[in-house]
Amino acid sequence: MKSFSTRIRRRGVPSRRFGPALVALSFLVLSSTAVAAQEVPLKIAVVDLEFIVANSPGGKALQRQLADFTEEINAEVKTRRDAAAAIRQQMADGVNTLSEERLTRLQQDLEDAQIAIKRYQDDKQREGQKMQADGLREIEEQLKPVFEQITAERGYDLILNNVPGVIVMAGPRADITQAVLDKLNATGGG
Repeated sequence: MKSFSTRIRRRGVPSRRFGPALVALSFLVLSSTAVAAQEVPLKIAVVDLEFIVANSPGGKALQRQLADFTEEINAEVKTRRDAAAAIRQQMADGVNTLSEERLTRLQQDLEDAQIAIKRYQDDKQREGQKMQADGLREIEEQLKPVFEQITAERGYDLILNNVPGVIVMAGPRADITQAVLDKLNATGGG
């Protein structure tokens, strides 16, 4: 790309005469832009979303739902493991008295039970992850209007999630976590 002064020279305009004026004009444009940017400082806040989710009504309900779900799964896994242990005990008790065919069948039953336990746990883990993702998405939807309201009231240009390693330092004035949680609780959301 050809420079501005090269284009001026090609058009027959002597660049010597306009060179200093162009530099001065460029400086004025750049400095006025910098001054305008300094007049309206960027307003940034940080928020601890993990804290908000954990302490919001919706987050607490989700935690209870996940805890109940986990308890139900653990009870079922215990039942299935007890059944597998009974098969294992049956094999141990009958190692000298049961036929080779019966021991082979019990061994196969034990393997099937262990596979079924693993499959059940995997299925329930996926179900729990979906339940958690859906619950978090619902809380996120409840937080959107809260963030919009706080942004409008306080004039924030940017709100960042206060994640260790991403946010190096945030002063207490920039942390709006409690204000967001209070507003979310006041709306009955979460």
